[in-house]
Amino acid sequence: MSAWSQRIIAVVTAGCVVLSGCTPAPAGNPTLGPSPVTSWTGSPEEKSPTWATDLDPDSTFGLHRRKGLDPILKPEARVLAAAETSRITRLAITNSEACLAEAETHPMCRFAITFSSLPDGLAVGAVLNAGITATTPNGLLAKVTAIEGNQVTAVQASLADALVQGEFWIEKAFSPDQLRGEPKLAPGVKIVPRKASGLRRSVPGTLPAFDQLTLPGKLSIDSEPVSGVHLTGTLDFGAGCGIDGGVGGSDIAWIELGCQAWETASLAVESTRQGAVSNQRYPVGYFPLAAFPIPIGPLVIVVVVDILVTVDLSGQVHVGLQYQGSEHAEVSGGLKFSIGHGLDHTGGVKTTASGHGAGLAQDVTVTALGRAELRLSAYGVLGFGVGGDASLTVTGGPKQSPRWRILGNAGIFARVFLGILGFELTASISYHLKHDFEIASGGNANPKLTVGWPAEGEVIGVGGLLPRKVEATAVDPEDGALPVRWTDLTDDVTVEGTGPQTLPFAKLGKHLLRVSAVDSEGASVEQVIGVTVKPPALALTLRLLRADGSGFSGSPAGPAGGTLLVDAVVKSGMLTPPACSGLDWGATNAGVQGDGSCRARVTLGQPGTAVVTATLTDQYGTTAAATAAAGVTPAPATAEPEFLGIDATAGGRHLKPGDQLLGSEPVQLSVVYLNQAKAHVVPGYTWTYTVAGKAPVPMPGGSELLTSTRTYTPPSPWGHQAGFKVVIRDAATKAVLTTRTFAVTWQSTPK
Repeated sequence: MSAWSQRIIAVVTAGCVVLSGCTPAPAGNPTLGPSPVTSWTGSPEEKSPTWATDLDPDSTFGLHRRKGLDPILKPEARVLAAAETSRITRLAITNSEACLAEAETHPMCRFAITFSSLPDGLAVGAVLNAGITATTPNGLLAKVTAIEGNQVTAVQASLADALVQGEFWIEKAFSPDQLRGEPKLAPGVKIVPRKASGLRRSVPGTLPAFDQLTLPGKLSIDSEPVSGVHLTGTLDFGAGCGIDGGVGGSDIAWIELGCQAWETASLAVESTRQGAVSNQRYPVGYFPLAAFPIPIGPLVIVVVVDILVTVDLSGQVHVGLQYQGSEHAEVSGGLKFSIGHGLDHTGGVKTTASGHGAGLAQDVTVTALGRAELRLSAYGVLGFGVGGDASLTVTGGPKQSPRWRILGNAGIFARVFLGILGFELTASISYHLKHDFEIASGGNANPKLTVGWPAEGEVIGVGGLLPRKVEATAVDPEDGALPVRWTDLTDDVTVEGTGPQTLPFAKLGKHLLRVSAVDSEGASVEQVIGVTVKPPALALTLRLLRADGSGFSGSPAGPAGGTLLVDAVVKSGMLTPPACSGLDWGATNAGVQGDGSCRARVTLGQPGTAVVTATLTDQYGTTAAATAAAGVTPAPATAEPEFLGIDATAGGRHLKPGDQLLGSEPVQLSVVYLNQAKAHVVPGYTWTYTVAGKAPVPMPGGSELLTSTRTYTPPSPWGHQAGFKVVIRDAATKAVLTTRTFAVTWQSTPK
């Protein structure tokens, strides 16, 4: 139970126990039992049999005539004057946790009362009585059990402790501005101010006193009282009551109440869970209204009024359950209990309702109940509660007819606790409709289809890196989420499911897509969407490099007859871009030689400008072209030996710095002498490799002139890195002509 609920129960219990005689008799006195309970069920506009005649014609709520008993106080009754109550400096309940408990049996409340100076003649056994004062805001009726100095110990007394005979009779009207404290509202509950004319229109004129006591405004509810079950709506309540009772006469003791009430509920339930919902009372609002005194001669009884509003949920729910309805009920009832004549009662119910709901995917019954209860307590005499309730139930299933129904019921309930003559008397009565009445019903409804993507007229690029999936949802009021079927009428392809789906969009041009869903009873929904499929984008760029594979910091240039490298960079909207083997190379003032990879060798022509071109066409017929230009300078008088950088290949593909191999895949390394015919230098090649900072290891080879090649295989498939180096020397002078390096990394083979 939440702290908020505990506060509500504590305050309401205080109204029923501390301020009334609704506690058990003192220890040793038997209680009357079992408690009489009466219930009545009827149909709208029907009323139960009325009780005895001799009703007071001036009673708004149908109370009986007064018995005419003059009040006679017992000698021990001590009615405190205002000057005496002003001497009370402290008034506390010493056993509040026990006597204020909301239980069927509990001890009477005990008080510790401190006076600045004791009233004259105060003795043990005296019955102290006070009305509403600054020091006794809820009145006082207690029997003194001990006196020590200015400290008085007392126990809660009943009317019979103070009276030989006497009676009271009152019908009191309240208004919402008579709150004696701030309303306590549950999270998600707000008070909506009531329009001045709206109340009168909502309450037909058959019961003109209904607006005597109401909530300050209707309650707006937006909360989740049970996990996974969301409750929204409004609840309004008003009531008026009259009470009378007394001690003495032929009945010895009696209590009577007559009440009229109205309530209007508009509730909507939405469930995101499946399974049973426990029957649980959820307090949504507590309103402490004014207290008022009832004099019985010099004796004063204080009646305290509270309103407690709750919402209950029960039944079986399932995911996607949604329903709502509104209901208005007018209820009236009376309850009389006397020791001499037992229990008598009367009552009636009148209702109107409307609403709508959704169908069900499985057999289900769930009820939402809004209840407002008026709590009154008369100090030392009685405690009673009267309230109205409205229930909304959705029931049905896929095999039922109608598929679903929203049912309503309404009624009034009343209960009385009378502590008198050493007994606790409990009586209760309730009035409800004999059968639930139908608010709304429906059969199978069509599903609702919502297409997320693509929209009508969408242009779709085919073959993307991450092709977008088609998305749509279909929800059926009865079956919940349904699978959606996509049919591409152009490609003649169909896919189906509850989530995003993949269509190939194989053909270019216009496509018609049919989107549809069917529920369990054959009701269907369909949309046709037109889209256009366009070929993927294709882009090609060229980059010129020096012969050793390094880039130019400025504009590319080289001597006439010299060698440059050119790399083609292909970008495409396709998941797998077209291979570089399809490149068509061309050149002006240069020669270009490709080997099926993305790199080609360029031999520069005469001084001036050399231009390299390349074109590439993908499988959809999209062509991309690119050019690159290099300046050509005059050839040097003496040709220096020129070598390409190390060319590393694996599995027929050229590796770039940063590329990685897998496992123990072998790699071939080569270096090419470009201008031996012009330089006339015979080279010597010295190859080494280095692993993990160890000393270089020679890689021996044969006698080579224009091309020097080595092969390396990692020692294991579990990850490896090696750096390769070739030093090229003049074979005659041993002078170093150039040095080339290349590093290769292998990743471990997946286990």
